[in-house]
Amino acid sequence: MKKILVYDCDGVLFNSTQAIIGYYDFVFDKFNLPRIDWTNEQNLQRAMMNTSKEIIRAFTNSDDLSDEMLTFAAKTNFRKFLPLMIPNPKVYETLEKLVDLGHTLTVCTNRGISLAYLLEHFDMGNYFTYSVTTMDVAKPKPDPEGIYMIMDKFNARKEDILFIGDAFTDYYAAKAADVEFLAFENELKESRIIKCHSEIFEYI
Repeated sequence: MKKILVYDCDGVLFNSTQAIIGYYDFVFDKFNLPRIDWTNEQNLQRAMMNTSKEIIRAFTNSDDLSDEMLTFAAKTNFRKFLPLMIPNPKVYETLEKLVDLGHTLTVCTNRGISLAYLLEHFDMGNYFTYSVTTMDVAKPKPDPEGIYMIMDKFNARKEDILFIGDAFTDYYAAKAADVEFLAFENELKESRIIKCHSEIFEYI
């Protein structure tokens, strides 16, 4: 059976740790604020999973300041951080083989407008038929709204969907939508885990 594969972006398609650290350091430096303590693993995980709005509000104690920072962040072109993004091993050959086999590839991410030029920069956009970002939904992951949009787009049943994610925001979105889920390089409760993109063929 041909699957509709739903990929998270950061942590799955790309190792984006250094790019995200660079992005938030840039924003906090602009406002002469202490940088987020990246030696704290919880802070790093939060930055990888949540939206910029959630991160900035979590690390500032003033609504007015956080609103100003969010406005600045929204105008900051993420392209300057693209050199810090690293496509994960075997991602290109896996995506190409999946398309050749007739599967439909989509993205569901808590990124915003940056997704389009990120995929373009790394020559990855042609693999994906449809994408859902925070610009498209009222409630980002862990809400399942993005998954439902993909299901509606392709008139798909939940049995047709396989979601590949690396964070609890992905896990809970998949659980809420009652779709099949694979954890990428991370232990997420009872989820099956793949350590490399090429392992996905064991599950389709």
